[in-house]
This record gives sequence, structure tokens and C-alpha cells, in this order.
Amino acid sequence: MSTHDLLRSWLTDAADSAIELAARHEISEGADRFRTAIETAAAIPYEPQMLPVLRNLSRVTNSERALKFAELAPSLRWIPSHRWDDEGQDRALCVLSDMFDMPGIEAGIMYVDQGCTYPLHNHPPQELYLTVSGTARWRFGGAEELVEMQPNMTLYNRPSDFHTVEAGETPLVAMYILWGAGVRS
Repeated sequence: MSTHDLLRSWLTDAADSAIELAARHEISEGADRFRTAIETAAAIPYEPQMLPVLRNLSRVTNSERALKFAELAPSLRWIPSHRWDDEGQDRALCVLSDMFDMPGIEAGIMYVDQGCTYPLHNHPPQELYLTVSGTARWRFGGAEELVEMQPNMTLYNRPSDFHTVEAGETPLVAMYILWGAGVRS
């Protein structure tokens, strides 16, 4: 089975979980759109790329989904976040939209090393997250305070909601999906 096929299977399973675990109907909507798109999305060739932050992959172990992620991660293309210039030392993104053709959807996997923060930001598209591994404190959904979220929890950001996350004692892995106004078609 190709890396794209293995990743597609993992993503389909993650989307199903996001639908099942959805705390809001918007999460179900976004996860369902993503699931439909990923099932038939054409694969886009890429070269795998690791970054220093992934040195702690062995600490991503708290669920079957997390273990499968840790196996897949070295075969994916990781890039530094454009929101923080650390050259991939403490945070990285795997942009799934660069690996699969999914018009109207931007998706990826965010990896934040233990004890690190992903910068406060906002954007026009609405967004959902499915936490895959790691306990973290999130600011989301228009709130100003941080809320602790465990693995296998979902959260939602309306268009232009400010949001951030602080990873806990282990690396944070979260799948994100953006859709709606502001997403490339």
C-alpha cells in the first residue's frame, strides 16, 4: 500500500472520529466535507521531509490513532509554520492540502512540541481541530481563556475567532480542517 493510501485511511478514520465526537454541528459539517473530499481526492506527489521538532515522536503514544500517526509521520512532508520562525525546532505543519487535491478544503496536521505554544492567530475560514495526541490548553471559539483538552476531543473556531494552543508535557498532535469563505477552491 502506498503512503498516500495509508494516510488516506488514517485521515478517513480521523474524520469519522471527528464526526462521532463532534461537540457542535459545525464540526460534523466540516468533518463530513473533509471525509467526502479525502475519499476521492487525487494524490499529489511530494518528497518526505522531517524537521527537528519530530525528535519526540516516541512520546506520541496515548491511542491507536496516535501510534499510527507516529508510524506515518516520517514519510510525510513537514514544514515550519509560517506563524513562527523557528525553522521547525518546536512546531511544524504537514499540509494535507499539498498532498491531496481537495478544492474548498484546507487541512493538515499540526505538531507542537511539549511545553511550546502555537501563536495566537485568526483567519477568515471556519476551522475544526481533532486532537490526536497530547493534553494541551486551547483558546478557541471566541473565548479569551485557555481550556484543557484531551486527545480525541474536537473544537471549533468561527471565521476570524482568535485561537492558540499551549502543549502540555508531551507533544501535541492535532488534525485541522478549514472550509468556507477564504479557502482556495
